[in-house]
Amino acid sequence: MGRGAGLEAGVPFHRGGVSIAAMRNLMRLYPGTRFSAGALALVLIGLFAAGCGEDATPTAPALPEPPAPPPAPPPEPEPAPITAGEVVDRETLKAFVEAAAAEAKAEIDSAEDAYAFFDANFRPEGPWRQGEIYLFAHHLDGIQFFHAVTPETEGLDRSELEDVNGVKFLQEILAAVADGGGYVEYRWPNPEVEGDEDTGSPKVSYAVPLTIGDLELSLGAGIYVPVTASDVLNRGNLQQFVERAAAALAEHAADRETAHAFLDENFRDEGEWRHLDIYVFVITMEGINFFQAPDPDWEGTDVSDSVDLNGVRLGQKLLEAARAGGGFVEYLWDNPEVEGDEEGGSPKLAYAVPITVGEEPMLLGSGIYLDTSAQ
Repeated sequence: MGRGAGLEAGVPFHRGGVSIAAMRNLMRLYPGTRFSAGALALVLIGLFAAGCGEDATPTAPALPEPPAPPPAPPPEPEPAPITAGEVVDRETLKAFVEAAAAEAKAEIDSAEDAYAFFDANFRPEGPWRQGEIYLFAHHLDGIQFFHAVTPETEGLDRSELEDVNGVKFLQEILAAVADGGGYVEYRWPNPEVEGDEDTGSPKVSYAVPLTIGDLELSLGAGIYVPVTASDVLNRGNLQQFVERAAAALAEHAADRETAHAFLDENFRDEGEWRHLDIYVFVITMEGINFFQAPDPDWEGTDVSDSVDLNGVRLGQKLLEAARAGGGFVEYLWDNPEVEGDEEGGSPKLAYAVPITVGEEPMLLGSGIYLDTSAQ
């Protein structure tokens, strides 16, 4: 339908808020009057301002300003790189090595600057070195590039380096680096462990590739891991094992029943807490055998006056060691793996510590045959 037809039919047509019907009414009020365009506009504006006209549309009230959006939250701060003092297990070891590699890539401008940066930042005690947690780096052919603790090894070919069991762990480290990074397990003397100069202690290293300009390196670090029964080869490992077993039992020692059930389930069979002749025993402070991993028939018997094959009062010495807060006891005992020692026995070393089951004091210990280690 056209515009004219709409007007004839009385259909309102709005322009600028004033209807055509209002203009037709104006013509009826002043018949025969010719309005100029300007005059007509003035009249219509006045009518519109006064709110006149049949279909005048009222002015809509102004809408309130929308509230300003809340400010965006600040970005989460980048987590601080893990430090040497925070390395406590395999996962934190990996994070530490990766953080060191990232630090080196960000701060070293060229291959010529790499050693000076390592020497100034990775050697001193601080965030990148603490105790036995430190960094080492090798060229991919096994030449030592940097070692935080033993700078005298730098420049030497270490590719044939092996542990006490013949594991060529540096070759394994370089192979892990070639695959993008990884862990390697081996044994290495721990300065903090008594008697492991020849046997070493269990250790794990993690290493990653590091490229600076045309310098290609393996960057890694290592940590001495918790000792299991199969790791006990010396005095220090024996002490570590017993103390770790006591800590594990302490979490399940609310009463006698709970403690014995935990020991029976976890310490009886071959595994983390028992390997061959390395096992755990628990004795009350009255000398009653509470738990004996390989021989439950001994449990409930009085061992306070037990003696070794030379008459050493083994039971009393173990109780004395525990009452003193922990200690070693040397004695002679029949070693099932040694033929002909049934009468004279073989040298054995035990370590015992105090524990509490419920409110009852007891001792927990383990032992090692000295002739099967490098003591």
